[in-house]
Amino acid sequence: MRLVPTAVASVLLSVLLAVAVNVATGGTLPGPLSGVAGLAWPAVAVLAVVTGWLAIRQQRSGPAPSPVPAELPAAPAAFAGRAADLAAVRDLAAGGPVVALVGPPGVGKTALALRFAHDRRSHYPDGQLFALLRGADPDPVAPGAVLARFLRVLGVPDDDRGGSVDDLAARLRSALDGRRVLVLLDDARDAGQVRPLLPGGSGCLVVVTSRRQLPGLPQHDVGALTDEESRALLSAAAPQHLTADPRGTADLLRYCAGFPLALGIAAARLRSRPAWSVAELARRLADEHRRLDELHLGDLTVRSAFASAYADLPVPDRRVFRRAGSHPGRQFGTADAAALADVSEAEAAAALERLVDAHLVESPAAGRYRLHDLLRLFATERVAAEETAAERKVGLVRLLDRITAQAITHSSAVSSASDWLSRERDNILAAVHQGVAAGSYEAVWTVVATVGPLFRSAGDQPDLLALWTDALAAATALGDDHRRVRALRPVSHGQLTGGDTAAALATAEQAVTVARRLGDPAALAHALFGRGRALRHRFRYAEAESDLTGALDRFTALGDTEQQIEVLDTLGTMYQVAGRYAEAVPVLERALAMLPEQTEHAWTMQALSAAYQRTGRTAEATGLNRQVLDLTRRTGDDLAHAYALQQRGWLATDASRHSDASADMRASLAVFERIRNPGGVASAHEAIGIVAVSFGRFADALTAFDTSAALFERLASPIEVGRSRLYRAHALAELGRLGEARRQAADAERLIGDAAVPDLGWVRERLTTLTAG
Repeated sequence: MRLVPTAVASVLLSVLLAVAVNVATGGTLPGPLSGVAGLAWPAVAVLAVVTGWLAIRQQRSGPAPSPVPAELPAAPAAFAGRAADLAAVRDLAAGGPVVALVGPPGVGKTALALRFAHDRRSHYPDGQLFALLRGADPDPVAPGAVLARFLRVLGVPDDDRGGSVDDLAARLRSALDGRRVLVLLDDARDAGQVRPLLPGGSGCLVVVTSRRQLPGLPQHDVGALTDEESRALLSAAAPQHLTADPRGTADLLRYCAGFPLALGIAAARLRSRPAWSVAELARRLADEHRRLDELHLGDLTVRSAFASAYADLPVPDRRVFRRAGSHPGRQFGTADAAALADVSEAEAAAALERLVDAHLVESPAAGRYRLHDLLRLFATERVAAEETAAERKVGLVRLLDRITAQAITHSSAVSSASDWLSRERDNILAAVHQGVAAGSYEAVWTVVATVGPLFRSAGDQPDLLALWTDALAAATALGDDHRRVRALRPVSHGQLTGGDTAAALATAEQAVTVARRLGDPAALAHALFGRGRALRHRFRYAEAESDLTGALDRFTALGDTEQQIEVLDTLGTMYQVAGRYAEAVPVLERALAMLPEQTEHAWTMQALSAAYQRTGRTAEATGLNRQVLDLTRRTGDDLAHAYALQQRGWLATDASRHSDASADMRASLAVFERIRNPGGVASAHEAIGIVAVSFGRFADALTAFDTSAALFERLASPIEVGRSRLYRAHALAELGRLGEARRQAADAERLIGDAAVPDLGWVRERLTTLTAG
């Protein structure tokens, strides 16, 4: 206990005064002191003066100064990015004395709070207080314990550090009144844990971090780092590794998915293992089943951060969370979550919103949800650990059934189906693919058979190929040849549209074999049609003609007019590419005549336009081409429109309208690229090169032919590669690079072999003339 000098002097003065009064009134002192009785009054006078002087001095010096706490933990050593977050927190702090940073575990809330607090500490000269509230623990720190410690640190006497939470909160407000103190409350469980710890005045600032929303407190949501910020953080933590391996760094950043906790662990593992490259760690993280295992360092793990938040959830919310994590798509709706978890949509919606508040699920739009990549992996782990394979399969079947029901609902209106597909396309593809992996074959087949007709545009072709490939796997697993032959046809068509002519022919061969075994006339007609189309693209014209005429005879016998028109279109086109233009015209005119009255068919008209051009009927070709362009604009048939643009470009080339031809070819390229048609993209580059050659722009042509040859090579189409290289050899020869031209031409002819590729006669003749001698 501290003795104040003034108090001691006052006590002594009181004692001596009592002695002096006793002597003055006739009293006596004990024997040993009787000799100094006469000094009593002088001593009283001296002490009175000293006491007065001490009192005056104490009054002038004021109360003892309060302690200045400095409890902030050290600022993070590696901190990068977050400029927008820091600016947002500064704005919130300017508007009031409390700022809450909320976000999922591992996202870097504490690091951001510490960085901000250290940047602002000079504004709070009366000190900084810090408390780890352990809100994620099963037993969070009680507000009363924090209040008692804060009061002690602030110099409040022991006697004033007891009582109820309300009493302690009031004393804290009194202790902080008039002071400028910064308070950091890390990992709050909820707003109830925080409110008693808030100062009453405006001179202090409180920064709170929490994994949950804190109603009533101004808050900023802390999200994952951007790619640029992630790179900067990793570079600050492990700079020597990143510069040596840009590709490995990109992979590592993708696997850490912008979570500072994961990035920090990755950087620490690299620092402690100098022999490791970034690519080695990225390779370890590539396996989704092991990624959370690899993201650990001592007792610091990404998984444990997620596990504590998961354990804090009510049981129904845990189920919705882990089932939502098993959703095959990246975003999902309430109905999807309800189907997977086998709860009502209302229950799923309520659980999802609570999960959003807990920052375990994100909501990018009303009624739409997603999980961060690392949280999705954690949810998948929980599903595997807590549920049987049979339970997981039942949930997936419910999801597939829901997709089928939605497809039926939207199939009656084109606009409704289009809107639904644009929103759910990726989910449909992912769910079907996962359904095959899980063995849910019947549900997969039903989805594809129902959804397939809704994919109407040319841009849908890659997705249709993926869907029907999965349907083919399901039909094969079920041992159902009728379904198998039905799936083989669209698979072959999709491969053909994508430019993989070799795969398309192999698939079509399977379809013919299965259809013959079944003895189904309609199935065989479709299979022969598919194989004939594939053979035509492989330049095997005699075989293609046999299959196509065989298919035409069968469709005629079946009375299927629509299919007869399709076969005639393909047969007429085959005659054209084979250079048999005179034979193409009557076949295509027959197809056009078979169309129902008032019906237009872009592909028939387009093929006939090209045939008319080749047979010198330019005016008729131009007129039909205008009709096709108008029709495809109205109907949104992008694929036919792209080929019609090319046809108009060829007409402009024949008319020596150089700029028009080049513009049309580039416009067709843009459409092919937009609808993701690789075969069309390659052919458009080749067409651009041919037009450039015809106008004497040989250097430009080389670039175009290089691109088309590379694209055809990627599509495993050696004959088309050879054709582009032969065109390139011609351009080289025109530029006087004769040695290169000869070598390129020899390589091209080797690739073309004995294939009957049309329209190469003039190229070969010109090459021979230019390279002779």
